[in-house]
Amino acid sequence: MRIIITGGGGFVGRNLVRILIENNFNPENIVIIDKNKENLKFVEKVKTVIEDLSKKGKWINEFKDVDVVINLAAQISSLDYEPFKKNNIEATKNVIEAMKKFKVKKILHFSSVAVLSVRKDFYAETKKEGEELVINSGLSYCILRPSLMYGPTDDKNVGYLINFSRKFHFLPIPGNGKSPRQPIYIDDVCLLVIENLKNFPKNRIINVNGKDIIYFRDMVKIILKEVGGFKFRLFLPVWLFKIAMVLYQKMRGKEKFTLEQVDSLTSGDVFEIYPWWDEFDIRTTSFDEGVRRMI
Repeated sequence: MRIIITGGGGFVGRNLVRILIENNFNPENIVIIDKNKENLKFVEKVKTVIEDLSKKGKWINEFKDVDVVINLAAQISSLDYEPFKKNNIEATKNVIEAMKKFKVKKILHFSSVAVLSVRKDFYAETKKEGEELVINSGLSYCILRPSLMYGPTDDKNVGYLINFSRKFHFLPIPGNGKSPRQPIYIDDVCLLVIENLKNFPKNRIINVNGKDIIYFRDMVKIILKEVGGFKFRLFLPVWLFKIAMVLYQKMRGKEKFTLEQVDSLTSGDVFEIYPWWDEFDIRTTSFDEGVRRMI
């Protein structure tokens, strides 16, 4: 099976490559296309191509004799709309065009459970549009909508919280922290991908939520416990949390989170749980176990 993973240098892609190889997929038959040269340093043993998928180019020739495309290319965070349009819509259009040119019939497209959120920000809107492009493409598709993913090399979600708690004796929490989350360990998602590659579920959309619903405050409690030492949770009014977050990021010169993401965190979304782990016979990882593995 020859596989192209578009946007494969990011958190999901680098872990997916690891799990594919561990499950006896031939690394010589896997190609990663990603525009981020730094991200590709995390990817080993497979062919990597540094290209911007939102722009037409010679990268299209990599699609010759390919059996399936796993589309991970995505813009997750930005203050402006254009990066979302470029990486969630234009890149998807170009990938579909490349597939049709070289008669690649199957696409496993990563969307997000955010498309079902009560909040409609640039991310959710453009991911939904990307879904529609895939559905209307005429290709055989399977769309996965994962919730909060975490695991090795994660530096934006749970990984960020772990790193923060290693530097400080506290972790700030917006509001009362009773914001439901449905975290899922990245290895579980990758095993689901493998099952889908073996028996491609034609024209399906699968909501890939974590097995358990857990409050954000309890996620933080587990993280602090696993990191160890004297640590405590610092509950802040949402408005004060936003100010503190902006100031901290300006001080560090790195912006990983936006105010819209804080609003999403505190929106109270709970997504319908579909027991995909039963259908595909996958033992899911508890949040405690997942954090322990990361640490």
